[in-house]
Amino acid sequence: MTLSEILREHSPALVALSGGTDSMTLLAAFVKEGGPVSAATIRSEFTPPDEVTRAEHFARRLGVNWTVIDVSVLSKENLRFNPQDRCYICKKLIMKKMLEAADGKTVCDGTHADDAAEERPGRKALKELGIVSPFALAGIGKKEIYALAKELGVPVIPSSSCLATRIPFGEKITEDDLKKIADSESFLRKKGIRGMLRVRLSSGHAVIETEKNEMANAELYADDLKAFGFSTISVSEYKTGGSQTWNKIEQ
Repeated sequence: MTLSEILREHSPALVALSGGTDSMTLLAAFVKEGGPVSAATIRSEFTPPDEVTRAEHFARRLGVNWTVIDVSVLSKENLRFNPQDRCYICKKLIMKKMLEAADGKTVCDGTHADDAAEERPGRKALKELGIVSPFALAGIGKKEIYALAKELGVPVIPSSSCLATRIPFGEKITEDDLKKIADSESFLRKKGIRGMLRVRLSSGHAVIETEKNEMANAELYADDLKAFGFSTISVSEYKTGGSQTWNKIEQ
């Protein structure tokens, strides 16, 4: 089936709008089709604050009804202690809230065909809950999404992930640490760091991860991050996998 056919089949829809390029492009594609669609964004301790703002502005720009759904993920002890299946547990929790808000509409998300080639525990939760991923169903990957985004006037921004991915599995997640991470990443963005950016944290030690051509710029501001409460800071080239592959920093 084509993307248009899939979107028409699953209208009326509620798009899980994260504020990233994939979900914004999906929402814009629904609007282009002209069928009934609304959007909702999860706001939790794991959510980078600028994503909620971007999601709201984009939905308003399209004239789409948008709501924010507040979820306290750290109220769940199994998430606070950051287990290996954190992503699965969290995705199931927040998508259940999304289904409740949908009130009978089909909940759709921006998961795409390329995600199937990666280890994505959250995809299991999506499947169990019956969340529809139109891009994946249509065989559309990241390259095609970027092309569609350009066509639909959607901003292409660096891929993001929840703040919990900055902390190694097995280390307790606290709201204070998540705030330090979010604030330090926002600080570095304001200083002009572009492309992929993560500030990873282990036992008070921070690692700024950027694309290779931004590492020298990041070095200029590394010591400034001590103001956010980190004991030591280093700079490294960005790598995928986050807390799935990141080893704890040696003390």
